[in-house]
Amino acid sequence: MRRLLIILLDLAIIYGSILFTFYILSSKGLLVDYQKNFEAFRSVYPFIGIMYLILMYSFGLYNINLKTFSDVIYTVFLISVSLMVGIMGVCFFVRDMALAFPRSVIIVSGLIYFFLLMLKNLTHWHISRRLQNIKKIIIVGSEAEKLRQIISHDYSRFYTVIEQYPSYDSSLLSKIEMIDEIFICADIQSEAREIILPLCLKYNKEICFIPQYSDISIISSSLYKTGDIPTFRIANMEFSPEERILKRTIDIVFGTIATIIALPIALLLAVLIKLDGGPIFYTQERLTKGNRLFKIYKFRTMIPDAEKMSGPVLAEVKDPRITPVGKFMRAIRLDEIPQIINVIKGEMSLVGPRPERPFFTEQFEREIPEYRFRLKVKAGLTGLAQVEGKYNTSVEDKLRYDLIYINNYSVLRDFVIMLQTIKILFLKESTEGINSNV
Repeated sequence: MRRLLIILLDLAIIYGSILFTFYILSSKGLLVDYQKNFEAFRSVYPFIGIMYLILMYSFGLYNINLKTFSDVIYTVFLISVSLMVGIMGVCFFVRDMALAFPRSVIIVSGLIYFFLLMLKNLTHWHISRRLQNIKKIIIVGSEAEKLRQIISHDYSRFYTVIEQYPSYDSSLLSKIEMIDEIFICADIQSEAREIILPLCLKYNKEICFIPQYSDISIISSSLYKTGDIPTFRIANMEFSPEERILKRTIDIVFGTIATIIALPIALLLAVLIKLDGGPIFYTQERLTKGNRLFKIYKFRTMIPDAEKMSGPVLAEVKDPRITPVGKFMRAIRLDEIPQIINVIKGEMSLVGPRPERPFFTEQFEREIPEYRFRLKVKAGLTGLAQVEGKYNTSVEDKLRYDLIYINNYSVLRDFVIMLQTIKILFLKESTEGINSNV
């Protein structure tokens, strides 16, 4: 009910801002044909609400409690700008009456609802944090210390770690009644989980666990009956023929549109890279569906022959091989624009696991056999691991995100990931290299 009230309040702010702008501009005589202009608004107003709900969900404005103060402002700003652009786009495609929707109304109302939504969400954020009780938790597993550090750094207002165990210890069972939640790492085996989980349910305690790779496959399982016995059936981690056709169609359509939009930016970047010295493009062998090799296209961001002496290595924080122009391009991922060519050629998809180099793939597969399952689908320009994780997120956690995507694929999820990609483009931590001191 609370979420419904929040949505209704947001929609009231947006529609109210548009109506208020119509009233102000018409009273000042700034609208040439008020009747026609207002009819244009009426022809597209249902799309405005739908777009806002999609943006609100995609950018995570529902889960405001865990956001920082600056992230709330950034998220509201992105939603407001995206909504303004979306309204203009709808007016262009609907045409006829919709083209009469004044751009002045769209822009002015956008500024108004940005301010009001920001004020409302910051108030909501502040009150929610004030009312938030700090939960006492126990962490058990090999990543207990890593999780404790993350919680202490980012979630200290929500959790306090009262105990941590590097492995399962029966002594923790006596403490479950005194805590609010238990975090279970992926290395804790099913025998220990089967002891911990019933006890947590008995005392009404929350459970949070890092999934084992086998756990993730259950996401796509279907309920079947074998006689009168309930069973779950797990299908192969592959898209159906219908899904592949639809995904390919979306790749071609959106890839073509993206090419047209990105062309002026690409030409400017090409000139800047050439002035910096060396070739414009950089190609590299990567792997896609079925372990197939292809050459990925990127704008060059490093000095020529950057790996001639070092061999294949991942980019580091403050990597000296990155050029000044390259640093700027990497900051907002402009170096990846040429990969649209790979998408149109069918070597990649707009959304999927990021393509990895054969050298690193072989290395990762030796350490994590499940890593090969990423190659069940085409590599992607962006993916769930990119929008939920960071550049320096561990290989194990990126793999979890990739397998979750493959096992829970839908066209809607692809669109949501594409929208979420817009949000991370300007976040520094999403493009930071690995720390060589770690």
